[in-house]
Amino acid sequence: MKTIKKLTAVLAITGLLFVSCDKTKKEKVEEKIEDVENKMEEIGDDISEEFKEMKLELEEGVSVNYKVDADGSLAFDDWNSFTIANKELKDIENLDTDEVNTRIENLKGTIANLGNNIPKWLQTDEVMEDIKDVQKEYKNVIDNKNAAADKVKQNIEDLNEKFDDLREELNEVIAKYKKS
Repeated sequence: MKTIKKLTAVLAITGLLFVSCDKTKKEKVEEKIEDVENKMEEIGDDISEEFKEMKLELEEGVSVNYKVDADGSLAFDDWNSFTIANKELKDIENLDTDEVNTRIENLKGTIANLGNNIPKWLQTDEVMEDIKDVQKEYKNVIDNKNAAADKVKQNIEDLNEKFDDLREELNEVIAKYKKS
């Protein structure tokens, strides 16, 4: 949750730096910042309520914590980019196109950082390749966000399929550690 708040603060500061002194623009930015902060807090609360804590022994004396919900979805204490993107993409599947575009835009930094802040123990070639595929598909969604509603919906479905592949690969990595 601390990381989410820090991320929100960074986003708020960045947003303010790009805004001119026009009072109406500042008010709009402040409203958007407040919306983002509220959403981040919601995500953090939802994650902590829905997920069960798991502990995994990596090697002698080294263990990591992660979370799993009833559907098998993952959340990682030390990989907020994945946790946030995972939650948001699941939520986006059931939204109308206008709200999807807003929520997808808000994931830009999160998706971009998937490969940058992944824990070492999850960094396999397959996982990194899946992350690149997610980022490529996300770029396609952003580049075509103003297309026809059917096309946008299809692009979101394609993005979710790539993210499902990433989830599956992460589950395989965790299963290998459990067998060790």
